[in-house]
Amino acid sequence: MKFARLFAICFLFVPSILRAQDVQVRLFAAIAPKSITVTSTQADFHWRECPTCPEHAERKLDINFAPEKNAAGTSSAAPKTFFISGNYQIIPENGPAFSGNFPLQIKRNDSGFVVTVFMPMEQYVSAVLAAESGASKNDESLKAMAVAIRTYATRFHGQHVQDGFDFCDTTHCQTMKWNGIDSRNRAAVLATRGEILYYQDSPAQTFYNANCGGITAAATEAWAKVSEPYLVVHADTFCPIPGELKWESNLSASEINNALRIAGISPPENWRTIEIESRTPSGRVGHLQFLGGTPPRFSLAASTLRFAVDREYGWNKIRSDLYEIRNANGKLLFSGKGSGHGVGLCQAGAEEMAREGKSYREILNYYYPGTDLRSAQNQKWESRLDERFELLSQNPESDPQILPIADRILSENENSIGWKLTFRARLQIYSTVEKYRDETGEPGWIAASTRVHTIRLQPIALLKSKSILESTLRHELYHLLIESKARAGIPLWFREGLALYLASANASDSPVPEISDQQLESHLLHPASREEMERAYTSAQRKVGALVQRFGKQKVLSWLGAGLPEDIGTSER
Repeated sequence: MKFARLFAICFLFVPSILRAQDVQVRLFAAIAPKSITVTSTQADFHWRECPTCPEHAERKLDINFAPEKNAAGTSSAAPKTFFISGNYQIIPENGPAFSGNFPLQIKRNDSGFVVTVFMPMEQYVSAVLAAESGASKNDESLKAMAVAIRTYATRFHGQHVQDGFDFCDTTHCQTMKWNGIDSRNRAAVLATRGEILYYQDSPAQTFYNANCGGITAAATEAWAKVSEPYLVVHADTFCPIPGELKWESNLSASEINNALRIAGISPPENWRTIEIESRTPSGRVGHLQFLGGTPPRFSLAASTLRFAVDREYGWNKIRSDLYEIRNANGKLLFSGKGSGHGVGLCQAGAEEMAREGKSYREILNYYYPGTDLRSAQNQKWESRLDERFELLSQNPESDPQILPIADRILSENENSIGWKLTFRARLQIYSTVEKYRDETGEPGWIAASTRVHTIRLQPIALLKSKSILESTLRHELYHLLIESKARAGIPLWFREGLALYLASANASDSPVPEISDQQLESHLLHPASREEMERAYTSAQRKVGALVQRFGKQKVLSWLGAGLPEDIGTSER
């Protein structure tokens, strides 16, 4: 297939001064500090209030959240930003100090200071590894975690797009422990430098957890919109070997009600007990039922309860969704095992695998089956971002010319069909036809192809010489929009034909070729030749064009989410 089901991922607009391998991380994200002290650790550090303002050299700088005074002597709510460089230590009013020599930005907002640091990817991996793998005793499990962390950071780069940075330093993204980096940590990062797990042509979603309780969870159990063939349910024969992590926790009704209300959820009035309503394929609790209150039955996702309770009372209160519930002395007793969501790499199991002599590659293969470990150092791709696209290029001097063209075409496509792309798409441009063919597996006569959220294109100069650059982009961008709305099971011929029809904006009067839907699907999936694929494209386009003429464009578009009518979806004409 040329494309697959999409899900929303946001990427960050990164300043042009930022190198492609850098990440921008918000420090002290849990609680925005209202006073900060910056001190020098070696000679003076430098700061300025805007990128073009005069620079100041300091040994110490105290920044407080007091309102600024304007010329009239009254308070001003205008934000103030500090750009800091050099060797420094930043000390917030509460929380750990941070030392570094990376570009730092401190910006006042309504609740305090937003502190962001621009650091190289490998430094970020080291800081996360120090926080996320504190109990690891074996080098190979550390290496496996380093790869998982780096891949996660690559895949979800720009997770806080609306907030102006890539990642926060909390469990929402990946936690950091800058002061905890040691020699073993550095060695694991260096040994795997630049290595990333790929599935097909995109970095994998390398979720990980502390202890899976003896069975990993499918990604859909934790996140409904995430479905990957390498994140599946399977018994983890290594996790229980050192001894299962069993836990118990008592919670009163008032404690549960309080946690839910703080999380913005209104529980039933005077409920009497909670029962397990459903379980996921891995045996974890899926939904809970609150019984005996008003209303008498109230369903709630188990993960919602866990997050609400743990945020309020501590992350070890309900350690996982792998548990049983019973009433005990007027309270609810949760008896469970494992820790975390259970998706992807189990750190307890990885540690046992390493102890038994397994390599980090074997560990990664066990927890992310079907993925491919590659070295990003050898790919020599450079990244550039704008508000709608990430450009991966092997010709960074000339290829960025495509960005304004893609921006314009995407806006035109969105206006045409009435909805917007909810994620930042990636444009990956190959420097030669040979590289495109060899690395994508597509024949040289296919100008572009789309995998997940990445549009892969042959060289821009070649597409322009054939006068097909804009038409190719228009077609592939329609694919992204279509796939973002298409429900599971929508036939390929309909999605491909719809993209072709919309890109051409022309319903042909030619009769629909005599070919069944099943034959059309087969020819699109596995064309025997270029001519057969071209005939299949023509057939799909004309078939959808006829449907648009008969039912109207908006009705046909609505079938992406509602499903095709039975007589159309099973046509054998």
